[in-house]
Amino acid sequence: MRKRYKIGLIVISVLLVGVIGIGVLKVFMPSEEENRGDPNVSSVISNINDYGYTLDDRDTDYMKEVFGELENVLNQGEVDYQEYARLLAQLFVIDFYTLDNKINKYDVGGLEYILSSSIETFRQKAVDTIYRDIVDNTYRDRIQDLPEITNVEIVNVKDTTFTLNEEEVEAIKVTMRYEYRKDLGYDTEGTIYFVRNGQKLEVASYTPSIEEV
Repeated sequence: MRKRYKIGLIVISVLLVGVIGIGVLKVFMPSEEENRGDPNVSSVISNINDYGYTLDDRDTDYMKEVFGELENVLNQGEVDYQEYARLLAQLFVIDFYTLDNKINKYDVGGLEYILSSSIETFRQKAVDTIYRDIVDNTYRDRIQDLPEITNVEIVNVKDTTFTLNEEEVEAIKVTMRYEYRKDLGYDTEGTIYFVRNGQKLEVASYTPSIEEV
């Protein structure tokens, strides 16, 4: 009987040590949530109120530079709409194709430049194509090569017309070529048609190729 009693004490002691050890580990070792970095969020650092354009702290230096140029153009007494279209086309391409600063595949860039009635269609198409394979970076732990636009060359800007809702409206057509920090096989040229909504230009059409000028 005394042997059984001793064996029982040994088993209880081992169990107690194990429970205490687990408790100590939980106290002194950080949980998976604690191991993660701060959530990846962005904040607006500048905006052009009358046009609804915003600039975030996560945007690239190149985008900040072009945004500043656009702000200067739009603050003029009389806006040069061809210059406005040129800079807006650059901002759209930079924001849409720079995926490295996006949080996940639903964080689609360039939507604030799109014709309001086409935003959701454009967003869904982007999620299903260009943005499809973006790894989530909510906790800044993503390891993935993603594109960053470093230059947008404007090939041509011209006044034209565009068929919108079966109606021919005035438009500005911009053709472009663009470069990346690293060639990952993404689009390198495109054509945008802008239409006016009051004083504001909006993207009515974008195709990743250069149409004849």
